Amino acid sequence: MEILLQYRFLFGSIYFAIGALYSLLALYLERIGFSGTQIGLIMSSGSLMLIFSQPFWGIVCDKTRKTVLVLKVSLIAAGVLALSLPFVRGYLLFLILYAAVHFFQGANAPISDTLGITAANRLGLTFGDFRQYGAIGFAIAVFTVSNISEVVGLWIIFPFYFLAYLVAAILFRQEEPEITDMHVPLIPGLKQLIILPRYRLILAATFFIFGPVVANNNYYGLLFEFTGGTIAGIGLAFLLFSGSEAPFMKLSGKMIARLGLINTMMMATSISAVRWFWYSTGPEPKWMLIFFVIQGLSVGLYIVSGAQFVSENALPHLKTTAMTLYASAGIGMGGIFCQFTGGILLDLYNILAVYFFFGVSTIIGFLILCYLRYHARREG
Repeated sequence: MEILLQYRFLFGSIYFAIGALYSLLALYLERIGFSGTQIGLIMSSGSLMLIFSQPFWGIVCDKTRKTVLVLKVSLIAAGVLALSLPFVRGYLLFLILYAAVHFFQGANAPISDTLGITAANRLGLTFGDFRQYGAIGFAIAVFTVSNISEVVGLWIIFPFYFLAYLVAAILFRQEEPEITDMHVPLIPGLKQLIILPRYRLILAATFFIFGPVVANNNYYGLLFEFTGGTIAGIGLAFLLFSGSEAPFMKLSGKMIARLGLINTMMMATSISAVRWFWYSTGPEPKWMLIFFVIQGLSVGLYIVSGAQFVSENALPHLKTTAMTLYASAGIGMGGIFCQFTGGILLDLYNILAVYFFFGVSTIIGFLILCYLRYHARREG
């Protein structure tokens, strides 16, 4: 029971920090005078850093076998660096510091996912039993911080980010997981991952599917204001959206058992595509709030099924590296692609064009999943 509580708190705290920062960051940058292109470049600089930092931290964990220690150090370092951001008004310095935060943040999600999957298997649970608390933490953060920011200002997102990471680093007390003694040198090990057709395809699909999800966390506040919403309303929206992920993460094990991993990912992706195209029409805020459950059906299911697919198809001795490369494809490369392109579209057109682009990207990812299913059936 103590282990279960530890992981629930870990995921809740990590994603509380992410929710506090990302959901209101674009609004904060707009308030201090940055253009749409500059906003896109800043956000994509973080995603660009994730491309390099996530595989780096995965390799460090695989070689040192000090996964928990690496997680704690990276949590504290990212939080401390974030405290400097509200004092910066220059574009270039903000971009550099924001990227530095993401160098350390890159370790957190993939390592916690790997630890969570390992612990869930050991306890006879599903990954969704742990990961759902990340969605709950994210939802609580956005609702709480958005309401507080209306009183004290948007700068408050950075101290909340720091505090959540600090608390997670202090209170998470688990032993290092048991790892097989089997070892493969770094470069040959990476080659063994990349040559796997299923692994390559899930990386490509995640690039196009999860990139818009990452960018939405940044751009949704602008969409909500564009259609007539308030900052407090943004908090309510994310509370409903992220809160809807938790029950679907909880039910993901049953849905995967019934539909299969690939079919579950395809269903979640198709719902995401419909969602982005609908947002591109500029619906009133009340309708986006009413249909909040589509976030859980799409993002919640894809997070769990995607991570489980990677875990089941990765080499046993390179699971952490496989998970971090997977995170880099979606959160890193997919994120930078959608954040940067979204910033340009924001300057050239408006926020509605950004969401139409998200829909097109998701359709491409869906087609890749179709080919992945065909490939899997052909292999038997």
